[in-house]
Amino acid sequence: MVRDGKAFKPTELGEVITKLMKERFPDIVNVKFTAKVEDELDAVQRGEDQWVDTLHRFYEGFDKSVQKAKKEMDGVKIHLKEDETDEICEKCGKPMVIKVGRYGKFMACSGYPECKNVKKIINDTGAKCPKCGGKIIQRKSKRGRVFYGCSEYPNCDFVSWDPPSKELCPVCG
Repeated sequence: MVRDGKAFKPTELGEVITKLMKERFPDIVNVKFTAKVEDELDAVQRGEDQWVDTLHRFYEGFDKSVQKAKKEMDGVKIHLKEDETDEICEKCGKPMVIKVGRYGKFMACSGYPECKNVKKIINDTGAKCPKCGGKIIQRKSKRGRVFYGCSEYPNCDFVSWDPPSKELCPVCG
């Protein structure tokens, strides 16, 4: 899920996983299942049924579904569409695409695995560094917090937690 204003919007990966879950576990991924489980748990609370028996009945069917899904999904890879960019790979000339890794988004050559060229995605703010005149870019701290720093780092050590303005100060420039 990603945030879109005040609402949440499903990611492409989330949509693919939901589709797979609905295909592989149709008895579980539906509203009727939730209502049935609530009724069974209410029966346990009222003392009409034992919780161990209720759990055992659920697990029998669930285990069979999991084992069947494991067999059917063995070797299946999920392929997500990649966002193409207008940048061209310097090494092979193919277009670069945006991929998502464990550290976030990055650009990679669409000719992978023959060409393994990758690049960081630089979020340029359009503002100039007040110390050296370089570009101010958006970065992330080790804890994932967004900050703004000079692209000339380590030669220039300008950083700010506040987003920079493209306008210059009328008093000091």
